Amino acid sequence: MCIEPTGGMRVLAVALWVGVYWMGLGASDAPTRRDSDWLIRVGLEQGAFAPVLYVGVSADSLRWVDPRTGQTLGVGAAGQVWELRRKNGRFVARYGQMTVAAQRLVAEPAGAGFVQVGASPNALRPYRGHLEWVEREGKLLTINWVRLDDYLKATLPREMPPNFHIDALKAQAVAARSFTMRRLNRYRQWGYDLCDHAPCQVYGGVNAEHPNTNLAVEATEGEVLIHGGRILEAVYTGNCGGHTAPIEVAMTGTQPLAPMRGVPDTDADGKPFCSLAPNFAWELTLTREDLEQRFPQAGRIREVAVAQRTAGGHVQQVRLRGDRATLTLTGAEFRTAIGVGRIRSLMFEVQPQQDGWRIAGRGSGHGAGMCQWGAQGRALAGQTYRQILGAYYPDATLVGAFGQ
Repeated sequence: MCIEPTGGMRVLAVALWVGVYWMGLGASDAPTRRDSDWLIRVGLEQGAFAPVLYVGVSADSLRWVDPRTGQTLGVGAAGQVWELRRKNGRFVARYGQMTVAAQRLVAEPAGAGFVQVGASPNALRPYRGHLEWVEREGKLLTINWVRLDDYLKATLPREMPPNFHIDALKAQAVAARSFTMRRLNRYRQWGYDLCDHAPCQVYGGVNAEHPNTNLAVEATEGEVLIHGGRILEAVYTGNCGGHTAPIEVAMTGTQPLAPMRGVPDTDADGKPFCSLAPNFAWELTLTREDLEQRFPQAGRIREVAVAQRTAGGHVQQVRLRGDRATLTLTGAEFRTAIGVGRIRSLMFEVQPQQDGWRIAGRGSGHGAGMCQWGAQGRALAGQTYRQILGAYYPDATLVGAFGQ
């Protein structure tokens, strides 16, 4: 299943199989080719999703292709900005007197340039690979067909600071690759595998790439985490506050999983590895009025208290007692209701104040899987990326070349 990274639309029939197949990929079924030879489909929901789009190429020339036949419909040059619309059931691209149109339309670079796209002719963003479009909600949604490692190179700098230690970046590369592989085809109803923002991973195209994170991706090529014979959906979090959270506590609707059961993240002296993070500790005040607006069914709220915690200190249940009803929410539900930007993690305490409650906590993010700031702390303490991954994903196995 080797796919040529360039070479026009010969790749499309083969690449389509990738997104369909990998959803249930197990280690024993894993391909033996280098992961950088695989194409995935990224829906640019934030990068290029508008009623009218503009397309160009950064250098050399741009080729417009009908993917059903492989026929070249037109060629553009660097500096040209084509307007793309949907009209009468076809995608229509125009530049000056030149027009190309087809029921399906692909733009790919012919040469060393990158294809560019944006919702404004003055704000084009370059992407590796090639682009295709689907109509969704009356707008044009761009799909970027890109090699897996090129996708990771444009993702890692948006998910972890590229000035982190190289072993922290390598650990992030393996976790992100595993996460990506396990989540492929989640958006198949729209014709792509992943979106370009959370809850997928933040994907920024060529402009997001950084030499440090590129090196981390290349140094770990083909390496993934497996558990139970399948690639692990290796979620990660910004700052765990000193102990990672069990996946079933961090994310509503998930089941317990041994590699993400929640583990201590402290050194031999009990100091959290992630304590070097600038947002390690935080606090806020919730007024009675604020809470009563968010939970009107409780009536006048008399009490807010943590009803249950995990052994690691994460809030499992919160109880709100009002004069009309007593509500019991999971920690994740309470955090979502108040706002994840306000209650930054599930590691918090509740203290009553006059006409309100003080919330004081540690960490940021859902708390499950690899702690990114903890990975940095571990790397600075001398741990290798393999040791870091072993600490955060117990019972998972690191394999290279997809099982080879």
